[in-house]
Amino acid sequence: MTSPLPNPSWSTVAAQLAKRLPNFAGTIEDGDDTTDITDLISTRTFDILSLQPSDLTNVDGKGTPSDIVMALGILTPQEETRFQNALDYFKTGTKEGDEPVPYPAAVLIDPSSSPQTLKLKSTGPYRVFQPAKAMNDAISTLTPFGPLAAGKRLLEKTDTLLNRKSSEDYIFAILFCIHGLVTDVDVVKSDINPSFEKGIVRNVKEFKKMADCCLPEIQAALGDPQTKEAIDLLNAVDLRDQVGSYRVIVSNETPQLEEFTSCILQKNDCFNCDAPILEKPRVPLLSEWRGAPLDDTAAREILMGHLDHPAAHSCSKGKPWSWKIVVGANPAYDAFPMQHQIFYPCNENPEDGSSTSKSLWYDPVFCVETLSNELVWCKRHYRCTPRTHYSGVKPGAWTLITQDNGMVSEERWTTVDAADDLSWTVLHYSGAAKKAGQSYVGALLCTADGLWPEGAREEGSAGLERIREAFRKCDLELWELFGGSTEESFMWGEGFRKWGEENPPDLERIGDISISAWRKQEREKAMEAAAATATARL
Repeated sequence: MTSPLPNPSWSTVAAQLAKRLPNFAGTIEDGDDTTDITDLISTRTFDILSLQPSDLTNVDGKGTPSDIVMALGILTPQEETRFQNALDYFKTGTKEGDEPVPYPAAVLIDPSSSPQTLKLKSTGPYRVFQPAKAMNDAISTLTPFGPLAAGKRLLEKTDTLLNRKSSEDYIFAILFCIHGLVTDVDVVKSDINPSFEKGIVRNVKEFKKMADCCLPEIQAALGDPQTKEAIDLLNAVDLRDQVGSYRVIVSNETPQLEEFTSCILQKNDCFNCDAPILEKPRVPLLSEWRGAPLDDTAAREILMGHLDHPAAHSCSKGKPWSWKIVVGANPAYDAFPMQHQIFYPCNENPEDGSSTSKSLWYDPVFCVETLSNELVWCKRHYRCTPRTHYSGVKPGAWTLITQDNGMVSEERWTTVDAADDLSWTVLHYSGAAKKAGQSYVGALLCTADGLWPEGAREEGSAGLERIREAFRKCDLELWELFGGSTEESFMWGEGFRKWGEENPPDLERIGDISISAWRKQEREKAMEAAAATATARL
């Protein structure tokens, strides 16, 4: 509902999920021929009114049954019957003497479907509605390491994701089921939390490694009430749940939490995490800008945007920021309101702002609603260096690296398109906090004021179609974006803007200081503030 094109049809959603899902799981080699490579996940969509009983048991015409079934928007009795018949066919559709067709490892159902349809949800051996449900719930409680309990926990996790109503969360709901029930999926395989799925032996080994490597940091963290509460909250939410975990972290930015996280994750990799940076979609790079091939200078000028800086383009509006984000596609990173992007050269000459470095600094400043429902400003510091795009060229392709509360994140950014007058730009990114087990991908529309560009608001206008096409190059549709419509902004809504006027952000550039040194300064400031507060209380 906060997208430029809300309320897509369920058939539109299904087609887009089917298109994007394989991007998150990589490829496999078929047989002995190493040149025959296919996607690990293959997908197919069906309109419920044309669904035949055998469709789900023979999705490729070769007798291959569905491993995972997701149903979207099934509401009418006719639709319910067709779906039920298709699921029943797994049990009744085989001929006598044939091997039975395995029932889907999971049946996921969008929460807007009818109550009767929602009863058909299942993950592994656990099913929502069956005669022995009460007994199975009891077994799940008494035997938490068993398959019924594992299925129940997985279903609860997918229900949480599906209730968020974003395509990204729908995709991860399916990925968790594939990984937990069918085959390993790298993007969701890492898990830093203790869990029944890991088993007693692995949990004990991880706890021992933490104690051996990070005992002082653990003691300091558990000895600080706010940090201990943060750790308890993070244990209660899967850290691969990027929305929930990031909100907890931002709400509890203590020096003890940063040292704790840095020691157990980044320095010692106590959980053996290695989340990948997704290689798909292969997003094409902007090749030409303002009638000329994109070169290093133009690529930097696009990122610097409207910053008041001598190296900025003549179209710059001379702002303290480069861009403000209008809409984005990732619920964990793009949905935070009032996001300012500040790109500026590394190793600047203080007299004229010139630089011999091709690298940039990137300081994002954004607003976060904490767990106590308070708004706060957050600031980060990234090193931004040119990288070689898959096409073989460099201008417009960047690698961004930062350290965020003890975790190092690496992101690959691609300049997809930009208006000649810098009225807007579309940027794609794919990144990972590898040692935290988090992979993420998304794209941004940015303008000088955070509002939809004036020349691209009317349906059918050349400007809107160009922006739509830029997002499609990222495998994204307008209805998947967060932040507001072409007429009304959520990120820069009246309530947020009023709060921002009363609590202005710190837009001063951090400058030529390493990320680790800046984080150290921030920790020292936090410790001084905490000491001053404690003294005042005394």
